[in-house]
Order: sequence, then structure tokens, then C-alpha cells
Amino acid sequence: MNYNHTNFFDKYKDFATKLVVCNDLRSLFGTVDKLVNEICDYEYMVLYYYTPHSDRLIAVTTKGLTKEERFIAQKTAMQRAPGRCLRAKEIIYIKEADSEAYELQNKFVKPTLLNSRLYIPLINNNQVLGVYSLASTKVDNFSDEVINAISFITNIAAVIYKKIIDTRDLGRINKRLEEINRNFFSQKLQSIGQLAAGIAHEINTPLQYINDNLDFLEHSYEALSNFASSIYDLINDWETYNWSDARNIIKRNIKETDIDFFLSEIPVAISQSQDGILKISKIINTIKNFSQVGIKEQSFLNINRTLEDVVLITRNEWKKVADVNLILHNDLPVIYCYADEVNQVLLQFLLNSIDAIKEKIQIDKDYTFGKIEISTCFDDKYIVIQFVDDGIGIQEKHLDKIFDPFFTTKPPGKGTGQGLAVAHNVICSKLGGDIFVSSNYLKGTEFIIKLSFE
Repeated sequence: MNYNHTNFFDKYKDFATKLVVCNDLRSLFGTVDKLVNEICDYEYMVLYYYTPHSDRLIAVTTKGLTKEERFIAQKTAMQRAPGRCLRAKEIIYIKEADSEAYELQNKFVKPTLLNSRLYIPLINNNQVLGVYSLASTKVDNFSDEVINAISFITNIAAVIYKKIIDTRDLGRINKRLEEINRNFFSQKLQSIGQLAAGIAHEINTPLQYINDNLDFLEHSYEALSNFASSIYDLINDWETYNWSDARNIIKRNIKETDIDFFLSEIPVAISQSQDGILKISKIINTIKNFSQVGIKEQSFLNINRTLEDVVLITRNEWKKVADVNLILHNDLPVIYCYADEVNQVLLQFLLNSIDAIKEKIQIDKDYTFGKIEISTCFDDKYIVIQFVDDGIGIQEKHLDKIFDPFFTTKPPGKGTGQGLAVAHNVICSKLGGDIFVSSNYLKGTEFIIKLSFE
């Protein structure tokens, strides 16, 4: 693998181009294998995926190993070089056989001494996703140039791998959220549909500027690559120029390429893209935390964290109509409950406040933007959650009916009146808590929820 500098840029660009079009794990693994095969020869390959919850390396794809050898490699991975590579987050290259190689030789179905062994961590945003390993019976089989090229490939593959996993997880989470709302809050299908669209919008916004930045970086790469090529050409023809002419050519190329612009803007584009990825990751993690469908057993729930999650995933619903202010007690105790039910109840209270503000905006021309305040505190026995809004409010004649099944003051198609009835059932009947409400029509509503933490 010997390239001049122009071919070097072209080859790496070709690697990246082939990898970024992969949209599933099968095509990604296959492309990585194909590209590495173009770079070097090797007899064995194992791609390990790291599972933090079990602290294991899982062999997701292999080459040259039998099923028995794959099982052995996976079973012992954390105790061997793959595990050391994972923990150190650094490339490990063993050039000739060591005690570990002889140990593996004895365990192979067909005894084989692995002299050269290369282990590269798959890292994305400082998180180790797995380890890519190659082995050869030859001594010192992998040159520095080869290792750098494989590292480049696996670094890009790690980013794409994380994107595919996150997209797949988000799809699964969305399906689980849909199942919750079909079975548990069927009367809120319209609201949930709006909520899902809002989450998609919140994710789409950073995706758009990430895409714009990638377009800019592609253009920047092309411009800087052309500049580098001109410098290489100048170096190759150095004898035909005197120093003054060469310096003038370099200055002209710098000005025409606008190097200063790219050097100042590329870090900004990278930083913005990283911020966007973090924002998307935060939204996805929030949905993961919030969605606990399928967990039928009771568990400990952090109410403050749930409220933060609820506010985040409904942001697209309230950001144009209201400010949401969270006042959360830092030392709030956790409660033992069916977390998915409490999550949905708290979501329902916030959605009700948002709807109340939207209704008031429709009928009061002087009211254009609302306020919602959510606070928590506790005493010796109870956690207290307070929802206060300055929306449409509830007429006094309706206050004693709001927890009745199917009661609603909304127009047809806007709800079936089971939201507060289900909330009352979960809070009062299942958890032994209580709900208090006070409201003034056209001025706003206050809900106080008490939950026992004993």
C-alpha cells in the first residue's frame, strides 16, 4: 500500500465514500471487510461488539474461524488483548507470537500460531463500541501505513455503526410508545401523533445543520485537497523555480483557495455537528428513559428526571405557545411504582396544560403566550408535584366531574375524556396518593399530585 500524496487523499476519500452509503449493519460490516481486504492480507478477523450492561465483547462477525473457535474467541475476549484494547481505548499491535498466541494455538480446532495480531478500538464520541481484530500467521504482517488506513476505516465505521444502532433503537422506541398509547391512552391518539411529530421535528433540526456542515466539509476537503496537490506539484518541479517565484505561487494559491476561511470555519462546522449529535443523543436517551413498556414489575422512579424527560419530549408542543419553568427539589426521594404508568400520567398533565393555553390563545386576542410551572417538594411521607398554568382554566360547574370517565369539555375529535380518569386511577387507586385541583376559568389551573415514597 504505497500512494503518493494525491492518491493518498483519493484513496481515503474513496474509503469514506463507500462507507457513508451503508445504511444497515450487514452492508457496513461487508464494506469494512472488503476495504480491509484491499489493504492487506490476513487469515483471521473478528469484529467484537461491546455490551456495557454485561461487560462482554460479542463476536458479531468473523473470518477464518470455525463456530467452536468463534465461541472460544468470544468467551475469552475480555481477558485477552481485545479486552485490553477496549479498556485502554488504544490500538494494540503484537508483531510476533507471545504466550497468548500459544494459548490460542492449543485451543484452535486446527492448531495455528498467530504471530501478528492487530486490535483497533471502535470509538465514537469517546465511547468504545467494540474492537476490530485481525490476525496473521506471518511475523510483523501489518505496516504502520496499513494500520493507519485500517484505523481510518474503522473510525468512520464506528460513527456509522452508532448512527445505525441509534436509528434502529429509535424505531423500536417509537413502536413501543405507539403500543403504550394504543393500549393505555387510546383516547389521546391525536395528541400522541402530534407529540411524535414534535420529537421528529426536534431531531430533524440538528440533523439539517449537521447535513449542511457535512456538505461544507466536503467542499472544504475538495478545496484543501486541490491546494495540497498544487503544493506537491510545486515541490516536484522545485528546480524550475527560484525561491521568490515559488513563494509568490504559494501566496497566490493560499489567497485563491481562501485557506484562512477554511481554517476558521472548519472547526466551527465540526463543533456545531458535534453539538447536534449530542442533542439528538440526548433526545434519544430521554425517550429510552421515559419509555418503559413491557416492564410489568414495580421499580424505583426518579420523579425529577421523569419531569425533565416529559418537558424535553413535548418541547415542540409548547415552545411556540408557552414558557415551561421547572422548579425541582434536589433531594427528592425516589418512589416505588409502575414507572410506565406514572410517566404517562405526568405526560398527560403537561399535555393538558399545553392544550389549555392553546385554547385560551384561540379565544383571547390579548393572550399570545402562556406560562407553565412544574415544581416538586416533599414532606415526611409524600412527594408533591405541582402543575400550574395560566391557560383557559376549568369552569366551576365542571370541577367535580373532571375525573369521571369519558367526561370532557373539548369539542368532538379532541379527546374522549379518559386522561384525568386514568390519572386518578393510577395516582389514587394504585399508588395510594391524591390529586387536588383548583381553577379559575380564563385565568388558569393548578393540579397538586401527592405520591407516597414510604
